[in-house]
Amino acid sequence: MTALALCLLLAACGFELRGEPSVGLHALFLSASVPSAVIGEVKRILTSGSTRVVADPKDGEASLRITAESREKTVFTVTGTGRVYEYQLRLAATYELTVAGREEPVIAPTEVVATRLITYNESAPTAKDAEEQLLYKDMQVDIASRILRQVAVARRESPAAFAAPR
Repeated sequence: MTALALCLLLAACGFELRGEPSVGLHALFLSASVPSAVIGEVKRILTSGSTRVVADPKDGEASLRITAESREKTVFTVTGTGRVYEYQLRLAATYELTVAGREEPVIAPTEVVATRLITYNESAPTAKDAEEQLLYKDMQVDIASRILRQVAVARRESPAAFAAPR
């Protein structure tokens, strides 16, 4: 009974889970200048929604291009005995959104960065490698979602940029 009341209260206040982002485009062309895991995540997210991923830039309303992607692993914390305690994982992707027939990109080259901390354990290197890969995967999903939210904002705030050129 209490759970039902709580659900009704949340529904009345307008609470809604974030879900997959809707970019407001019917068709989008995706490309990458460099090998990119983020572009794969963007494609996966878009295929679960209403936006089609097209193979030819002429078929899309816009083109999303990943121009750079990098991974870094740096020492973040050292113990008093000089041993590594934590590493910082960093994933950065630079992207731009262009529309055919327009000189200026709708979204100028923009860098999106995600970081995570991972503790180090000498006795379980295989488990830590697996954890590191999971954290990088999580960062890829995070960056892809952030990029698509920015595309949706650009589409909503400047609809004239997506109109057919005269």
